[in-house]
Amino acid sequence: MRCFDTANIYVKAGDGGKGCVAFRREKHVPRGGPSGGNGGNGGNVWAVVDDSLNSLAAFRKQLHYRATPGSLGGGSNRHGSNGADLEIRVPPGTIMRQRDAPEDEPPLAELLTVGERAVLATGGRGGRGNASFKTGRNNAPTLAEFGETGVEMWVELELKLVADVGIIGVPNAGKSTLLSVLSNAKPKVADYPFTTLVPNLGVCEMDYSTTVFADIPGLLEGAHAGVGLGHEFLRHCQRTRALVHVIDGTSSDPIGDYKALCTELELFNATLLDKPQVVAYNKIDLPDSGDYIDEVREFLLGEGVPPEDIFAISAATGKGVKDLVRRVRIVLDELPVVEAVKTTDALNMRELPRRVSSADISDFTVTADPEADRRWIVTGEAIDRFAAMTNWDYYEATLRFQKVLDATGINKALRAKGVQEGDTVVVGTTELEWSEDQSEGALYAAWREEKKARGTAWQGSARWPHAV
Repeated sequence: MRCFDTANIYVKAGDGGKGCVAFRREKHVPRGGPSGGNGGNGGNVWAVVDDSLNSLAAFRKQLHYRATPGSLGGGSNRHGSNGADLEIRVPPGTIMRQRDAPEDEPPLAELLTVGERAVLATGGRGGRGNASFKTGRNNAPTLAEFGETGVEMWVELELKLVADVGIIGVPNAGKSTLLSVLSNAKPKVADYPFTTLVPNLGVCEMDYSTTVFADIPGLLEGAHAGVGLGHEFLRHCQRTRALVHVIDGTSSDPIGDYKALCTELELFNATLLDKPQVVAYNKIDLPDSGDYIDEVREFLLGEGVPPEDIFAISAATGKGVKDLVRRVRIVLDELPVVEAVKTTDALNMRELPRRVSSADISDFTVTADPEADRRWIVTGEAIDRFAAMTNWDYYEATLRFQKVLDATGINKALRAKGVQEGDTVVVGTTELEWSEDQSEGALYAAWREEKKARGTAWQGSARWPHAV
């Protein structure tokens, strides 16, 4: 037994493309200069409302969604193309949250109307090529950046159906039968409880007006606490503008059923009782089903239910159904004309996002690794990103990183913590070895040794160092 109104998916935005190191070599161009292009930006992952969907069953078999990465930069100042965005189709009424996020953190988005869209993960920025690093003092730079990593996360999807009216009642009260009579929906109908396991939507067109009904599967006592599939179904009542409360006329205690269900609504969310309710006493076509109608009517009037909101119907034969629908339309028309109400304070990022961080590179912390001796961890959003985008294959990139550590005060902070020769310093995912000799000659020698140890080709080293 599964209700496909919740799902977990993994989304991964595209990584930025790698920048290029290149120089112009055309004939008769003696001083062409650097011409390495930038990498393309990675694609974003969007969630888009599709009204042809009414459940999250589509996410049963596909869990991973990845946008296209940006292309590599090229020579002759050719920039890489941006990665294509990825659109994930979701039904109206879907709420998206980052998995394992704090309870007080707002959802990523809440989408209600057709065509509405919001970004789930932003693509990484493309790395810059060497043409972007040209300055008056360095007119032939030999370095480029890696592309920024795209955002990746697990996302929880939750569906709260968007409907005008919710049909509620105890199991086997005749809700699905009523929906099948009101609309062209064809829910499973049988004479045993819990026939309906998944909420169904139906569109009723009558008297030149359209009303969307949602059949909420049967609720048990204790549903607000998760008994049965209570939480799975009660959430769908929150967005409806009104409720049709179906009472089983063949029940041994129809009044008790009504009171128990109202209690569950109040315990789950007290605002549900504020919604207008039209009560339908069902199954009057069956023998002995009308024995309690007068008693039930008297009780409902005592509870403050207006007499015009109480109907005796037979969903199986259609008796009284048209009058019920007309009354529901009157109730809806008397309510303020509003769009579907959002149930959360979602972030709802509508504009095309390009991840531009406001973090300052001088905002960092230095701590000693509690699990290893002589190991120091430098953490900070900006410095972590800077380290991840540094292409260590180029000596100029290594020198640039060293200068940034000194300019931001990270080296000073490490010395204050007691760093010693040969200690390991971790910045993001990059491990460095501390040396007190930070001259360009020593840095170049260490870079060469590291390249030899890795067995990788030397790039951009012909002009370095300027002075040893």
